[in-house]
Amino acid sequence: MLYHVSQTSGLKILKPHQSSHEKAYVYAIENLVTGLLFGAKQDDFDFIIDTDEDGIPVIFECYPEAFQTIYRGKSCSIYEVRESGFQRGMTSWSPELVCEYEVPVISETVVSDLYQQLHEEERAGRLIIHRYEFCEAYRQKIANHIVDRIFRFDLDLRTYLKQDERFATHYCGIAQALLDVLDGHLLQ
Repeated sequence: MLYHVSQTSGLKILKPHQSSHEKAYVYAIENLVTGLLFGAKQDDFDFIIDTDEDGIPVIFECYPEAFQTIYRGKSCSIYEVRESGFQRGMTSWSPELVCEYEVPVISETVVSDLYQQLHEEERAGRLIIHRYEFCEAYRQKIANHIVDRIFRFDLDLRTYLKQDERFATHYCGIAQALLDVLDGHLLQ
């Protein structure tokens, strides 16, 4: 059994949609707790999502209070789907499975308070949450992640600085430094 977690409730069929992978897929995951992390709109500029050596999901906040900002007051639906038709290794994130075709839903479970549910998963030891730390090692980890994603996704930093609150508030120093370095003036 696989899980697809969505902000949309009442779905009977999951339809492929295009994400950052440039191909339309239905996305699913084996670990329900990891799936819950996608029950609210978030992306790589909110969290680093990983697993530890025991397969427990681990998240690192990319800015202060990211966990609360993203999950508080949100609900979601957990859809169970059969594994048939799903493929591994089609995206760069190993826990993610994808299917190119519509997938029928077996069952739906509504999570009315995603923030509370994720806290319960943390208390039960099924989720590790690293809250943002203002120490050098933590900030260096986040900065490396943010710069990697900026280049990986080939972001137009000028646009993101104007249109994305996170860049205007939390990543403006990184974005401006990259713009300064990339303007060519350092070439000899």
